[in-house]
Amino acid sequence: MGNILQIAYTVEGETDKRFLGNIIEKTFESLLLESKTEIEIHRPVCVDVKKETFIERIKEIALKYNYFHVICVHCDSDAPSTRRVIERKINPAFNSVYNTKNTCNNLVAVIPVQMTEAWMLADIDLFLKEINTGKTCVELNLPCHARQVESIANPKNRIETALREAHSNVSRRRRRLRLSDLYTPVSQKLTMEKLEELPSFIEFKENARRSLMKLNYLH
Repeated sequence: MGNILQIAYTVEGETDKRFLGNIIEKTFESLLLESKTEIEIHRPVCVDVKKETFIERIKEIALKYNYFHVICVHCDSDAPSTRRVIERKINPAFNSVYNTKNTCNNLVAVIPVQMTEAWMLADIDLFLKEINTGKTCVELNLPCHARQVESIANPKNRIETALREAHSNVSRRRRRLRLSDLYTPVSQKLTMEKLEELPSFIEFKENARRSLMKLNYLH
């Protein structure tokens, strides 16, 4: 038996939990393929505490769950880049953890540009298949290429509008697909190749790589 890897993660909302847990797990799994050591990765665990501010919350999580090897911290950018949220939220919170004893200080930022829903559109063919539509990305006003995804200011609204359009001919007696139905299946089926077309995902993956190097699981 080799080493183990236990990962905790925080999210901003319940739907983020259903989506990011799978993405985090498969990202670390893909990185550990590069390791020369046998490493058993446990299913990532979503954790949280109640605190007034983001900084206090992350510090308390790092204290309470200090037995995890890595803690991934999710925070949507709500902007076209990750820079502002890193400067205003991530760096102050992480520095607070680093300056506190008995914490898990192996922290990884997970910052989808705009919001988590943008990553759902990394593979538009997969997305259209999951919503069971014969309409095209153009007809649904969705990005046809991954490079276009992070330019959408509100991908959640865009997806919800597309769902209404895709199922506009479905009778009221039949249950229409909702956005909440998509987080788990899409995240399970998204490939690393598609996600790696998104700059914000590449940023997360490099953060994850550094956390494994810190554990000497990668060199």
